[in-house]
Amino acid sequence: MKKKILIVDDEAINRELLKQIFESDYDIVMANEGREAIEAINKYKNDLVIILLDLMMPVINGYQVLQVLNANDTIKNIPVILITANTDMKIALSCYSLGVADIINKPFVAQIVRQRILNTIEMYKDKHKLKTLLAQSTQKLTEKEQQLELFYDNLIDAISNLVEFRDMNSGMHIKRVKGLTQILAKSYQKLYPDDGLTDDEVNNIVRTSALHDIGKISIPDNILLKPGKLDNNEWEIMKSHTTRGCEILTMLENVQDSHQYKTAYDIVRHHHERYDGNGYPDGLKGDEIPLSAQLVSIVDVYDALVSDRIYKKAYNKDQAYDMIIKGECGVFSDKLIKCFEYTKKVIELFSNTHQ
Repeated sequence: MKKKILIVDDEAINRELLKQIFESDYDIVMANEGREAIEAINKYKNDLVIILLDLMMPVINGYQVLQVLNANDTIKNIPVILITANTDMKIALSCYSLGVADIINKPFVAQIVRQRILNTIEMYKDKHKLKTLLAQSTQKLTEKEQQLELFYDNLIDAISNLVEFRDMNSGMHIKRVKGLTQILAKSYQKLYPDDGLTDDEVNNIVRTSALHDIGKISIPDNILLKPGKLDNNEWEIMKSHTTRGCEILTMLENVQDSHQYKTAYDIVRHHHERYDGNGYPDGLKGDEIPLSAQLVSIVDVYDALVSDRIYKKAYNKDQAYDMIIKGECGVFSDKLIKCFEYTKKVIELFSNTHQ
């Protein structure tokens, strides 16, 4: 079945001239005014390869037809060529702004009209092919990205759980840290929108928060699992889990994009820094500490307080909350404390339901 060309002109002789040029290759649909043209477009839009449109017509003129085609996006899929006696440059520019592919002025030479119109049809065919190929490629890339994201998430969780099981925890600590980090980060977005924390950044921080203690996999059992207080030498070795974790992260550098890697690195290295500069390993102060690490830091402290550990029993939620607010577990930024206060009930509920 042949594709169709729509010829719209109020003068029958013009319609017939154009019909003779193309009828050997295409089925010709004709309309003598704008309303009839729009009806024909709606009826045959899946088969039309081009619309040849006169500008000056009674009732609904060609310019008004263009406005309709522009409003419903038809002109993006079906090329329109104006074939008109009007040579006003302002009108031509207005029509181009509404998406016409070309303007051919009357009187015209049949061979030139034929070639210009066939060229336009081929150009739009190629354009549609490229759009289809691009859409297919984009879909494949999206699926591939989703597969890689899933692989990366599973890899992070697997590595993190290895650390947790070795640390005699159930693995729920990682899930709580991720969930509480998301709660706190979302509140930060709401309370401090001018700081520009985006949804993508929040997702990235939450995902990589699971790696915060990855360096503990290199800490000897006699230190990691010691039920009593660590001596000075043992404590220095324990603190090295931050820098050792970064060394381990370099092994994962090639399976992460650069932004994910930097976020993971910041969290692993700096989640024990404190806002007053009394943390470790680098003694960073204030907003020298990356926001990602600040968010994970306060969450990690809270979960450690409310959980049983080999060296201590859990504090109740109110005790843990007060200890953080009063600075008994190190100094956090005023912004983070405000977010922590703002989300207190949600944090408690999440912790209670993820034991």
